[in-house]
Amino acid sequence: MPDLQHAIAELCFELEKAQTYTRVRELLLSAAGAFGTSFYLLGMRTGRTISPPAQIVISNYPRPWRRYYDEQGAYAFDPVINRAFQSAGAFRWDGLHKDERQLALRRESVRNGMAFGFSCSDRGPDSSLAILSFCGREPIAPEPAQWEITEVAVRLLASTAHKAVIAIIESRAGTTSLLGNPLTDAERRSLEMMASAMTAKQAAAVLGVQPRTVRYYLDRAAEKLGVDTRREAVIKALADSIIDTRKFPKAGFETSMDIDD
Repeated sequence: MPDLQHAIAELCFELEKAQTYTRVRELLLSAAGAFGTSFYLLGMRTGRTISPPAQIVISNYPRPWRRYYDEQGAYAFDPVINRAFQSAGAFRWDGLHKDERQLALRRESVRNGMAFGFSCSDRGPDSSLAILSFCGREPIAPEPAQWEITEVAVRLLASTAHKAVIAIIESRAGTTSLLGNPLTDAERRSLEMMASAMTAKQAAAVLGVQPRTVRYYLDRAAEKLGVDTRREAVIKALADSIIDTRKFPKAGFETSMDIDD
């Protein structure tokens, strides 16, 4: 197991330098081998600093299983997803599937060579969420000491992969990210609500402030964006993808960005 720690540390070092999704795929496939599994999946939902919002899947899961997953709308009841949303960190899939829909999903997983698996969720400072999973036909780290090492390794890998993909998205989109965006959260939200045709009074009710405070946020945003009026601030924020009023697409493999370079 010390070899696993070394292998994952090396892969994390390479992930930090990754500039393409193809490279991320290669490294996650290597990680799957290091964990003694066949399949990997990195599922992500981007956070506040990336517009338009997106759901991203980088995976080598079997296509028949993906089709079944989407046809059944399994995202709504998948216990792995539910567990990942509830808490951060690593967990095994053992015992998660309870009701008939979940058990049917479990049977389909076994048919596709995904009998044993584990996942790890990681949250970013901008509310982005990543879920990294590995699975295969054979039991994974069955002894407690082995699982303890595996858990530490996958936590590190999930965090590093999450940051790597966010960096690739930002570099390709030219977004002004959390590291470079001068707007505060209140200023950004005020711009978004104005872009959605809300009044200052309506925005104030959402933010829990007075309308004059919303107008102050908009004036500050205009100053930071280098424009003269609140209206120009909204237009520039939309044009530069600093804000976006669109919603996430319906969850699933077909509606997510299954990334290729």
